[in-house]
Amino acid sequence: MLLCFAKSPCNRLWAPGKTELVYVSASGCAFNLGVAMKISNCFVGSITLATTVAGANAAFLGITSTNYQVVDGSRQYSVMDIYADFNGAFDKLVSYYGTSTNTGLVRTSLNGVWNTGSALTPTNGAAFAQASGTTWLPSGSAETKDWDSFVTIGARRQDDSDAAIAKDPNFLNANTVGASTIVGASNSAGKYQGAGWFTGNPTDIIALAGTYADKRIMLGRFSVETTNMLTTDVLTLQFRGNVTMKVNGTTAGSGTTSQPFFDQTFTYGFVPAPGAFALLGLAGLMVRRRR
Repeated sequence: MLLCFAKSPCNRLWAPGKTELVYVSASGCAFNLGVAMKISNCFVGSITLATTVAGANAAFLGITSTNYQVVDGSRQYSVMDIYADFNGAFDKLVSYYGTSTNTGLVRTSLNGVWNTGSALTPTNGAAFAQASGTTWLPSGSAETKDWDSFVTIGARRQDDSDAAIAKDPNFLNANTVGASTIVGASNSAGKYQGAGWFTGNPTDIIALAGTYADKRIMLGRFSVETTNMLTTDVLTLQFRGNVTMKVNGTTAGSGTTSQPFFDQTFTYGFVPAPGAFALLGLAGLMVRRRR
Protein backbone atom coordinates (compact mmCIF):
# COMPACT_ATOMS: atom_id res chain seq x y z
CA MET A 1 0.00 0.00 0.00
CA LEU A 2 1.32 3.42 -0.96
CA LEU A 3 0.20 6.48 0.95
CA CYS A 4 0.52 10.00 -0.35
CA PHE A 5 -0.66 13.18 1.32
CA ALA A 6 -0.37 16.43 -0.58
CA LYS A 7 -1.97 19.78 -1.28
CA SER A 8 -2.78 18.58 -4.80
CA PRO A 9 -3.34 15.14 -6.36
CA CYS A 10 -0.26 12.94 -6.53
CA ASN A 11 0.30 12.87 -10.29
CA ARG A 12 2.12 9.62 -10.84
CA LEU A 13 1.54 6.16 -12.24
CA TRP A 14 -0.09 3.64 -9.92
CA ALA A 15 1.51 0.20 -9.70
CA PRO A 16 -0.80 -2.76 -10.42
CA GLY A 17 -2.27 -4.33 -7.33
CA LYS A 18 -1.41 -1.34 -5.14
CA THR A 19 -3.63 1.01 -3.19
CA GLU A 20 -2.82 4.69 -3.07
CA LEU A 21 -4.43 7.17 -0.71
CA VAL A 22 -4.39 10.78 -1.81
CA TYR A 23 -5.55 13.77 0.22
CA VAL A 24 -6.51 16.83 -1.76
CA SER A 25 -7.04 20.20 -0.13
CA ALA A 26 -8.86 22.60 -2.43
CA SER A 27 -8.63 26.33 -1.90
CA GLY A 28 -10.79 27.32 1.04
CA CYS A 29 -11.63 23.74 2.02
CA ALA A 30 -10.94 22.15 5.39
CA PHE A 31 -11.14 18.44 6.14
CA ASN A 32 -11.66 17.54 9.79
CA LEU A 33 -13.85 14.64 10.85
CA GLY A 34 -14.45 16.16 14.27
CA VAL A 35 -15.53 19.63 13.15
CA ALA A 36 -18.75 20.67 11.43
CA MET A 37 -17.88 22.13 8.04
CA LYS A 38 -19.52 24.83 5.99
CA ILE A 39 -18.19 24.45 2.47
CA SER A 40 -19.81 25.40 -0.81
CA ASN A 41 -19.32 23.14 -3.83
CA CYS A 42 -15.68 22.21 -3.24
CA PHE A 43 -13.60 19.04 -3.04
CA VAL A 44 -12.97 17.72 0.47
CA GLY A 45 -10.75 14.67 0.01
CA SER A 46 -9.65 12.03 -2.45
CA ILE A 47 -8.88 8.34 -2.33
CA THR A 48 -7.48 6.46 -5.32
CA LEU A 49 -7.77 2.68 -5.51
CA ALA A 50 -6.00 0.64 -8.16
CA THR A 51 -6.75 -2.98 -8.98
CA THR A 52 -5.30 -5.20 -11.69
CA VAL A 53 -7.46 -7.14 -14.14
CA ALA A 54 -6.91 -10.81 -14.80
CA GLY A 55 -4.90 -11.26 -17.98
CA ALA A 56 -4.18 -7.54 -18.28
CA ASN A 57 -1.97 -6.52 -21.18
CA ALA A 58 1.45 -5.13 -20.35
CA ALA A 59 0.27 -1.71 -21.51
CA PHE A 60 -3.08 -1.93 -19.69
CA LEU A 61 -2.52 -1.58 -15.95
CA GLY A 62 -6.05 -2.10 -14.69
CA ILE A 63 -9.32 -0.46 -13.68
CA THR A 64 -8.96 2.16 -10.94
CA SER A 65 -11.08 4.67 -9.09
CA THR A 66 -10.59 8.08 -7.50
CA ASN A 67 -13.04 8.81 -4.69
CA TYR A 68 -13.56 12.29 -3.25
CA GLN A 69 -16.20 14.35 -1.52
CA VAL A 70 -18.09 17.37 -2.75
CA VAL A 71 -20.21 19.65 -0.56
CA ASP A 72 -22.78 21.74 -2.39
CA GLY A 73 -24.72 23.97 -0.03
CA SER A 74 -26.30 21.76 2.62
CA ARG A 75 -25.76 18.55 0.65
CA GLN A 76 -22.81 16.20 0.69
CA TYR A 77 -21.80 13.78 -2.06
CA SER A 78 -19.27 10.98 -2.35
CA VAL A 79 -17.97 10.92 -5.92
CA MET A 80 -16.34 7.91 -7.61
CA ASP A 81 -14.47 8.48 -10.87
CA ILE A 82 -13.60 5.26 -12.75
CA TYR A 83 -10.55 4.97 -15.02
CA ALA A 84 -8.68 2.48 -17.18
CA ASP A 85 -4.95 2.93 -16.54
CA PHE A 86 -2.28 2.54 -19.24
CA ASN A 87 1.44 3.13 -19.66
CA GLY A 88 1.65 3.79 -23.40
CA ALA A 89 1.04 7.21 -24.96
CA PHE A 90 -0.85 5.68 -27.91
CA ASP A 91 -2.92 3.21 -25.90
CA LYS A 92 -6.56 3.86 -26.72
CA LEU A 93 -9.97 2.95 -25.27
CA VAL A 94 -13.18 3.32 -27.26
CA SER A 95 -16.03 1.51 -25.48
CA TYR A 96 -17.49 -0.15 -22.39
CA TYR A 97 -20.12 -2.89 -22.70
CA GLY A 98 -21.61 -6.09 -21.31
CA THR A 99 -22.32 -9.48 -22.88
CA SER A 100 -24.47 -12.45 -21.92
CA THR A 101 -21.37 -14.31 -20.70
CA ASN A 102 -19.54 -11.32 -19.18
CA THR A 103 -22.36 -9.10 -18.00
CA GLY A 104 -22.00 -5.38 -17.46
CA LEU A 105 -23.02 -4.00 -14.06
CA VAL A 106 -22.64 -0.52 -12.58
CA ARG A 107 -24.46 -0.56 -9.25
CA THR A 108 -24.26 0.37 -5.61
CA SER A 109 -24.32 -1.68 -2.42
CA LEU A 110 -25.45 -0.15 0.87
CA ASN A 111 -24.66 -2.15 3.99
CA GLY A 112 -24.35 -5.34 1.95
CA VAL A 113 -27.57 -4.91 -0.06
CA TRP A 114 -26.92 -4.67 -3.80
CA ASN A 115 -29.06 -2.67 -6.16
CA THR A 116 -30.59 -4.79 -8.91
CA GLY A 117 -28.79 -4.15 -12.21
CA SER A 118 -32.00 -3.81 -14.21
CA ALA A 119 -33.95 -1.70 -11.69
CA LEU A 120 -35.10 1.78 -12.75
CA THR A 121 -34.99 2.90 -9.11
CA PRO A 122 -32.38 1.71 -6.60
CA THR A 123 -33.67 -1.26 -4.63
CA ASN A 124 -31.22 -0.52 -1.79
CA GLY A 125 -31.85 3.21 -1.41
CA ALA A 126 -28.39 4.24 -2.65
CA ALA A 127 -29.17 6.23 -5.80
CA PHE A 128 -26.70 7.75 -8.22
CA ALA A 129 -26.91 11.55 -8.04
CA GLN A 130 -27.90 13.56 -11.12
CA ALA A 131 -28.04 17.34 -11.48
CA SER A 132 -31.43 18.80 -12.37
CA GLY A 133 -32.45 18.19 -15.97
CA THR A 134 -29.49 15.93 -16.87
CA THR A 135 -29.13 12.35 -18.10
CA TRP A 136 -26.27 9.82 -18.08
CA LEU A 137 -24.79 11.35 -21.23
CA PRO A 138 -22.46 14.33 -20.66
CA SER A 139 -24.17 17.70 -20.40
CA GLY A 140 -22.35 21.02 -20.56
CA SER A 141 -25.01 22.56 -18.33
CA ALA A 142 -23.84 20.33 -15.45
CA GLU A 143 -20.13 21.09 -15.73
CA THR A 144 -20.25 23.33 -12.65
CA LYS A 145 -21.79 20.51 -10.61
CA ASP A 146 -18.72 18.49 -9.64
CA TRP A 147 -20.93 15.78 -8.17
CA ASP A 148 -23.12 15.16 -11.24
CA SER A 149 -22.96 11.53 -12.46
CA PHE A 150 -22.21 10.84 -16.13
CA VAL A 151 -20.60 8.27 -18.42
CA THR A 152 -17.66 9.03 -20.68
CA ILE A 153 -14.75 7.68 -22.68
CA GLY A 154 -11.72 9.82 -21.97
CA ALA A 155 -13.27 13.26 -21.49
CA ARG A 156 -13.14 14.42 -17.89
CA ARG A 157 -15.29 17.49 -18.53
CA GLN A 158 -18.94 17.28 -19.52
CA ASP A 159 -18.65 20.27 -21.84
CA ASP A 160 -16.03 18.57 -24.04
CA SER A 161 -18.08 17.83 -27.17
CA ASP A 162 -15.15 16.17 -28.97
CA ALA A 163 -15.76 13.01 -26.93
CA ALA A 164 -19.07 12.41 -28.76
CA ILE A 165 -20.27 9.95 -26.11
CA ALA A 166 -23.12 7.71 -27.26
CA LYS A 167 -25.08 4.84 -25.71
CA ASP A 168 -25.33 1.33 -27.10
CA PRO A 169 -28.84 -0.20 -27.56
CA ASN A 170 -28.57 -2.06 -24.24
CA PHE A 171 -28.29 1.14 -22.16
CA LEU A 172 -32.01 1.48 -21.55
CA ASN A 173 -32.12 4.62 -19.40
CA ALA A 174 -29.16 6.55 -20.80
CA ASN A 175 -31.44 9.39 -21.95
CA THR A 176 -33.70 9.37 -18.90
CA VAL A 177 -33.59 12.71 -17.05
CA GLY A 178 -32.64 12.20 -13.43
CA ALA A 179 -31.86 8.49 -13.82
CA SER A 180 -30.65 7.12 -10.49
CA THR A 181 -29.47 3.71 -11.74
CA ILE A 182 -27.81 2.27 -14.84
CA VAL A 183 -30.25 -0.12 -16.49
CA GLY A 184 -29.03 -2.76 -18.94
CA ALA A 185 -30.94 -4.98 -21.33
CA SER A 186 -31.17 -8.72 -21.98
CA ASN A 187 -30.61 -10.48 -25.29
CA SER A 188 -33.32 -12.17 -27.37
CA ALA A 189 -32.93 -15.31 -25.26
CA GLY A 190 -33.69 -13.34 -22.12
CA LYS A 191 -30.15 -13.44 -20.75
CA TYR A 192 -29.01 -10.23 -19.09
CA GLN A 193 -26.15 -8.39 -20.82
CA GLY A 194 -25.93 -4.94 -19.24
CA ALA A 195 -25.55 -1.37 -20.45
CA GLY A 196 -22.76 0.08 -22.55
CA TRP A 197 -21.44 3.31 -24.06
CA PHE A 198 -18.76 4.38 -26.54
CA THR A 199 -17.07 7.35 -28.16
CA GLY A 200 -18.32 8.34 -31.59
CA ASN A 201 -14.95 9.96 -32.28
CA PRO A 202 -12.44 7.12 -31.72
CA THR A 203 -9.65 8.81 -33.70
CA ASP A 204 -9.64 11.93 -31.53
CA ILE A 205 -6.85 12.44 -29.00
CA ILE A 206 -9.42 12.41 -26.22
CA ALA A 207 -9.44 8.59 -26.38
CA LEU A 208 -5.63 8.32 -26.13
CA ALA A 209 -3.93 7.64 -22.80
CA GLY A 210 -1.04 9.98 -23.69
CA THR A 211 -3.43 12.93 -23.73
CA TYR A 212 -3.45 12.79 -19.93
CA ALA A 213 -0.38 13.21 -17.70
CA ASP A 214 -1.40 10.20 -15.60
CA LYS A 215 -2.32 8.08 -18.68
CA ARG A 216 -5.72 7.29 -17.20
CA ILE A 217 -8.74 7.16 -19.52
CA MET A 218 -11.92 8.04 -17.65
CA LEU A 219 -14.98 5.79 -18.00
CA GLY A 220 -17.50 7.57 -15.82
CA ARG A 221 -18.43 9.47 -12.66
CA PHE A 222 -20.78 7.78 -10.21
CA SER A 223 -21.86 9.94 -7.27
CA VAL A 224 -24.09 9.19 -4.30
CA GLU A 225 -25.57 11.75 -1.93
CA THR A 226 -24.31 10.98 1.58
CA THR A 227 -25.88 13.88 3.49
CA ASN A 228 -27.89 11.65 5.79
CA MET A 229 -25.57 8.65 6.01
CA LEU A 230 -24.05 7.48 9.29
CA THR A 231 -20.50 6.48 10.19
CA THR A 232 -21.68 2.88 10.36
CA ASP A 233 -22.97 2.83 6.77
CA VAL A 234 -20.89 0.98 4.18
CA LEU A 235 -21.36 2.14 0.60
CA THR A 236 -19.67 0.44 -2.37
CA LEU A 237 -19.71 0.52 -6.17
CA GLN A 238 -19.48 -2.53 -8.41
CA PHE A 239 -18.06 -1.75 -11.84
CA ARG A 240 -18.08 -4.85 -14.00
CA GLY A 241 -17.94 -5.36 -17.76
CA ASN A 242 -15.72 -5.26 -20.82
CA VAL A 243 -13.77 -2.56 -22.63
CA THR A 244 -12.48 -2.35 -26.19
CA MET A 245 -8.98 -0.92 -26.51
CA LYS A 246 -5.86 -0.79 -28.64
CA VAL A 247 -2.53 -1.19 -26.86
CA ASN A 248 1.19 -1.20 -27.66
CA GLY A 249 0.72 1.17 -30.60
CA THR A 250 3.30 3.61 -31.92
CA THR A 251 0.81 5.94 -33.65
CA ALA A 252 -2.74 7.02 -32.90
CA GLY A 253 -4.24 4.36 -35.16
CA SER A 254 -1.91 1.45 -34.50
CA GLY A 255 -1.77 -1.23 -31.83
CA THR A 256 -3.27 -4.56 -30.89
CA THR A 257 -7.00 -4.76 -30.20
CA SER A 258 -7.89 -6.14 -26.76
CA GLN A 259 -11.25 -6.62 -25.01
CA PRO A 260 -10.57 -7.53 -21.37
CA PHE A 261 -13.28 -8.36 -18.85
CA PHE A 262 -13.12 -7.04 -15.27
CA ASP A 263 -15.20 -7.10 -12.10
CA GLN A 264 -14.15 -4.55 -9.47
CA THR A 265 -15.70 -3.25 -6.26
CA PHE A 266 -14.72 0.12 -4.79
CA THR A 267 -15.69 1.58 -1.43
CA TYR A 268 -17.06 5.12 -1.12
CA GLY A 269 -15.63 7.31 1.61
CA PHE A 270 -17.72 10.06 3.13
CA VAL A 271 -17.86 12.50 6.01
CA PRO A 272 -21.08 12.04 8.00
CA ALA A 273 -23.21 15.16 8.32
CA PRO A 274 -22.91 17.14 11.59
CA GLY A 275 -26.35 15.83 12.52
CA ALA A 276 -25.05 12.28 12.33
CA PHE A 277 -22.25 13.13 14.77
CA ALA A 278 -24.81 14.68 17.10
CA LEU A 279 -26.92 11.54 17.03
CA LEU A 280 -23.90 9.40 17.82
CA GLY A 281 -22.99 11.68 20.71
CA LEU A 282 -26.55 11.56 22.02
CA ALA A 283 -26.52 7.76 21.84
CA GLY A 284 -23.29 7.67 23.84
CA LEU A 285 -24.76 10.04 26.42
CA MET A 286 -27.85 7.83 26.84
CA VAL A 287 -25.67 4.77 27.36
CA ARG A 288 -23.65 6.55 30.06
CA ARG A 289 -26.84 7.66 31.84
CA ARG A 290 -28.20 4.12 31.84
CA ARG A 291 -25.04 2.92 33.54
